Amino acid sequence: MIPKYLNLWSYHLINSCFRVIYSNDEKEDTIMKIIKKLETLNVTDVKKQKVAAYARVSHQDLLQSLSEQISYYSKLIQDNPSWEYDGVYFDNSVSGRNTKNRKEYLRLIDDCRKGRIDIILTKSISRFGRNIIELLETIRELKKLNVGVRFEKENIDTLTTDGELLLTLLAAVSEEESKAIGSNVRWSVKKKFEQGLPHSPQPILGYRWVGDSYKIEESEADIIRKIYELYLSGIKPTKISRILNEEGKRTRRGDKFSRLAIYRILSQETYTGKLILQKTFNVKEKGRSVKNTGEKTMYIVENAHEAIISQEIFNKVQEIKKQGNLKKGVKDE
Repeated sequence: MIPKYLNLWSYHLINSCFRVIYSNDEKEDTIMKIIKKLETLNVTDVKKQKVAAYARVSHQDLLQSLSEQISYYSKLIQDNPSWEYDGVYFDNSVSGRNTKNRKEYLRLIDDCRKGRIDIILTKSISRFGRNIIELLETIRELKKLNVGVRFEKENIDTLTTDGELLLTLLAAVSEEESKAIGSNVRWSVKKKFEQGLPHSPQPILGYRWVGDSYKIEESEADIIRKIYELYLSGIKPTKISRILNEEGKRTRRGDKFSRLAIYRILSQETYTGKLILQKTFNVKEKGRSVKNTGEKTMYIVENAHEAIISQEIFNKVQEIKKQGNLKKGVKDE
């Protein structure tokens, strides 16, 4: 029945609207909820990044620092559950100015090319390299391989957007600092030489460096005297080394004596109380020390310390060597 206040058209319009609403309600009641479950990944399911570290020292006196760097990076990498430890590569007593003589550095880069490493950790830009051109060429090659280098001191990651820009700027500063330090070191070394002091006293069998001079270590000095006596009696270096080894004698480093070790002792002017300074010097292009044949000033310090061998005995030994008893490349028995 149609209410009195509605005409026929209005009634049909309202009735139609109710049917649509009712129909929609029915549809909503019939929609099924779909729930998808996303499982969390275990840490072991994530591919670990292969991480290695690089350390370098330029002098033997810094071996303690090298050892500490190796221990530090080994622990740092192995303590990170998302990293896979790939070792610490290190070069000892090698300049950072070129890569030719840095065998471990070259091995590291080669392993990166083979896909064995994803991240390289290193203490600073200067430890990784001091030559800007070589350094940037290497960084760009590693970047193409998707290998990042992280410099701890400068807080730089080469895979980040601003990494290479910062690296370029800091490398330039580092090179200038290196030149300035090198100049200061050369000045300091020269002053030491002029005072009759070695820049870095070397360990010598028979002596210990105490204060500012060598002091005789008597138990080892007896070995030196015996070597000279045996040689002057006609016994050759190979047999001398054999005699000492059979007696349980050892070199300054605790090694057995060899023909070469005996030969060096017989050529060491230090045993006469004399010091010859700057017998070798560093060549930047070669990345190593070469014999000084007149290119640099040499300093001879007489009576620098107490002698183990007299100058007369030392001269006799050198005369025998000149006569050909120890010609280079000739094996003695």
